[in-house]
Amino acid sequence: MEMIQDYAQLLTQFLPPSLLNPLITFVSTAFALFKTLQSHLSPLLVRITTQPDFASILMLVAILFVSFKVLGMAYRAVMFWVTLVLRLAFWATCGFVAVWVYNRGIDGFVDDMQGLAEYWSAEYDKYSGEVKRFQGQQETKIRSQTGKGRGRGRGGW
Repeated sequence: MEMIQDYAQLLTQFLPPSLLNPLITFVSTAFALFKTLQSHLSPLLVRITTQPDFASILMLVAILFVSFKVLGMAYRAVMFWVTLVLRLAFWATCGFVAVWVYNRGIDGFVDDMQGLAEYWSAEYDKYSGEVKRFQGQQETKIRSQTGKGRGRGRGGW
């Protein structure tokens, strides 16, 4: 503080009062804040230097805090790109449909959509029939295996 008091007299000669008063207020506030922090943090610093276990725990907490912050930044970066891709895909689909309607007209678009719906409904029926047939084969196979186990006599469960 002595240094500030020594040079404060020179500041009045070189700075106008409109800058000098806020500067002196800021410097004195910063100095008071520094002294307050020093008085409150000095017991913590003494404890850290005298007890290495406390310093290790404090370092672990700091490392965890920083790692969670980095992990959060990585999550936000990934989510930004995923959201960007999904938005681009959505708007590209909207543009594709708009061009399709523009080229074919509303009636042509509706006809195309009906044709696509019929095609995919036929494919769904075909594959669901295959799944039902496969499930029936598996049930028959399981029934035949359990029927053989019962016919052997008193053995079994």
